[in-house]
Amino acid sequence: MKRESLAIPLAALAAGLALGLVLAFSLHAPQRLAALIVPSRSDHRLDGRAQVGEYRYRWVDPASKLGFAWSIEGDRLIGAVSTPDTGWVAAGFGGYGPLMYGADIVIGLVDARGAHLRDHYSNSPTSHEPDTALGGRNDILAGAGLQTAEGTTIEFERPLAAHDSTDQAIESGQTHVILASAESDDFTAYHFGGRKAVTLLDLFAGPSAAELHEAILPDHITDVQIMLAAWMTIMLIVAVQGLAAHWAVGTADGDAAAAAAVALIAVAVVVELASLAVFAAGVVLAGPPWLLGSSLALGLLALGAIIVLYSRAFVRWELIRAERDDGIPW
Repeated sequence: MKRESLAIPLAALAAGLALGLVLAFSLHAPQRLAALIVPSRSDHRLDGRAQVGEYRYRWVDPASKLGFAWSIEGDRLIGAVSTPDTGWVAAGFGGYGPLMYGADIVIGLVDARGAHLRDHYSNSPTSHEPDTALGGRNDILAGAGLQTAEGTTIEFERPLAAHDSTDQAIESGQTHVILASAESDDFTAYHFGGRKAVTLLDLFAGPSAAELHEAILPDHITDVQIMLAAWMTIMLIVAVQGLAAHWAVGTADGDAAAAAAVALIAVAVVVELASLAVFAAGVVLAGPPWLLGSSLALGLLALGAIIVLYSRAFVRWELIRAERDDGIPW
């Protein structure tokens, strides 16, 4: 085979690797890897802006667009709650139920006079009162807020420990977290038509804010990521097929080619089985879309490599040997 025949598979290999690099950035892979190697260091400023890298952990509800960022610093929880709404915004911790009963709530708003934060306790399933009105005390150590065209953000500090009956201690393990906001600047106004989200979070363990750092491509582009993964797989399959064909034709010894192909196919089979296992686990455990898509794309690539290697390295020699057995001279 002439050297020029390598041009297409090498070009496909370069294109596949380039698409894989873009896909990795769109999935925030470098940030996640960096966060695992070097833990982020927080530099908190209570100014109503939850800056990238300021908080160690972050959770965003995709339906309501409510976001909660936080760090544990010594004996304090430092948090920020963001909403597209322009009224009050609140975060509740703990609670026995039903609904919000028993939750320890930080609620705040921003008006022309600045930010106003209060420490509330939910003394019924659907209402809450200031701690000071229920015999407790205000445990918000510091606070700030900012309102822009994008919505409202409040930042606060509170102790991890509970100091009275209207507090909920922040401890390791799953914590019931409630986020809510409204368009009203009235603390007592119910959030009819407002936003709300409920989740369970381990406030000492994540999820990491590095997963939501800005990347080269914007968030919420699942269709683009699928396209990148598909074209990356196609390009790499073309590259593997071309390079395998060049190698198989250039190998004079059919037995040596078969032995080398067996080793390569064994590697591809291991990759294929691992990819299928990760994909199956992701489906069962409701894993993130990036994990499902990446494992499926890698599995398709491994399957393509298996087919190409077998067809190029084995089928040709099997046909030759069969024709030799039939008396056809070679």
